[in-house]
Amino acid sequence: MKKMVALISALVVLMVAFSGCVGDNKSAVNGTEPNSSGENVNPAESTANVSELNDSAVNVTESSNLETNVNPAENAANTSEFNKPSAGGTDSTNSGSSTNSAESTADISKLENLPEGFKYIGSIPLNAADIKIDYNAENISEVVGGSEGMYKYNESDFYIDVIELENSEATTNLIDAYKSSFKPLTEGSRFVDESFNGHSAVRIADHVTSAGTEIPRYTYIWGSGNHVFVVTGSTADASLVKKLAEATGH
Repeated sequence: MKKMVALISALVVLMVAFSGCVGDNKSAVNGTEPNSSGENVNPAESTANVSELNDSAVNVTESSNLETNVNPAENAANTSEFNKPSAGGTDSTNSGSSTNSAESTADISKLENLPEGFKYIGSIPLNAADIKIDYNAENISEVVGGSEGMYKYNESDFYIDVIELENSEATTNLIDAYKSSFKPLTEGSRFVDESFNGHSAVRIADHVTSAGTEIPRYTYIWGSGNHVFVVTGSTADASLVKKLAEATGH
């Protein structure tokens, strides 16, 4: 009887031990492991999650590198685009350097070395519209502008008009247009060619009426480069007008 009880007890122990082994193997076969919360976690899924986290970390690193590892040459090119002036705009460094025609011709109409007895009074700008009217040059589109220098000799007034045009051909056209505005004289020649300062000029004779008497007046006109020079005076002495014309140096 005691042998029988001992045998049964041994069988029960073996069965319990065998049951525990089977349970462990089943857990290993299912591939689940207990986690801290007591739930079974699939190692494969856990490994996959870790892999996703690593991929995310890689992506973050690559994204950071895209922002920080910028090609300096491309960065410089982009910066230069902002520094370029807009198309059609005016560069501020150059905007103040351009000189209008009145300013440039004013320097010419103000003579440095005046003949004895002449005094410089001042200069005024001449706009293209007024020049075209005064010189019968409405059809000459190349007129830019000019300046008129004013002088005094005793009681007589003298003027030097310096007219700027776009080219030398236009200067010839303006002189011809001005000459065409005069009617022929009943006696003598209105236009006389003279030479000074190494070039020729046209002396134009005209008359004004004062106290019922006609008094002669003279004008010298010539071209130099893209400028036309016109010198005139309120005097009957043509030599004084010529002397001021020669003083231009042109």
